[in-house]
Amino acid sequence: MDIAAITAKAGSQKTKDAVDTFLAAYLHPAFGALPKTEVELLILRLLAQIGAVSDRPSVYELVSNLKITRTKARRLIYDQELRTRTAQELDEDVRILLRAPIMQKRGESFALEIENPLLSDHIRAKLKEMGHVTDGSFSPSLVTLTLDAMVALIEAQLSESQKSATLDALVKAGAPDKTFKGVLKASLKKLGERIADESGHAVAEEVAKYVGPLLDASKSAITATFKALFTSSAKRGGPV
Repeated sequence: MDIAAITAKAGSQKTKDAVDTFLAAYLHPAFGALPKTEVELLILRLLAQIGAVSDRPSVYELVSNLKITRTKARRLIYDQELRTRTAQELDEDVRILLRAPIMQKRGESFALEIENPLLSDHIRAKLKEMGHVTDGSFSPSLVTLTLDAMVALIEAQLSESQKSATLDALVKAGAPDKTFKGVLKASLKKLGERIADESGHAVAEEVAKYVGPLLDASKSAITATFKALFTSSAKRGGPV
């Protein structure tokens, strides 16, 4: 990391402001009083202020720029997010994640890639409150959810009026005419079958095409995309 080049690009005023903020925090309440973790977070904030790293860096960004392990990078991100993100902001992060997820199909379950460790814990906690267990033993950045858990996670993002609109649209697309959870479960099951036939970036693109309209409760978009999904399944001889 070329600090001289970074501070030159940031400019004297931005660099001064970042150093002033760092020193004021480091010297409070007294020199050397802060624990090592807090000092490291102050330095990370300083680096972000001068443009050396992003405000919300990825694990790889910290690993490559700071020459630290992935475990250390994840811990820094976790501690930083814990101190700066509210529960409401994390809920919005869940919606953003679901809108364009990186997802794999693992048997009857979905594996959702969540690089942000605090967001991963936030999702696990919300699902636990709803009575669903998740599995992260395969990888710290992969959270495996059952089909029911995936349904619950999406359902939690919708208001009652949005659920009604989504139900109408999915039934119109060819899903079974049951409860909202039943229809959504049947639709996601079909989506899972579609994912199983894809690989790599195609998976993310395919999932985003279907989950985005669900989160928006866009009746026309839901009907159009899921109708094609159910139709293609029927042509292959699978049950609708």
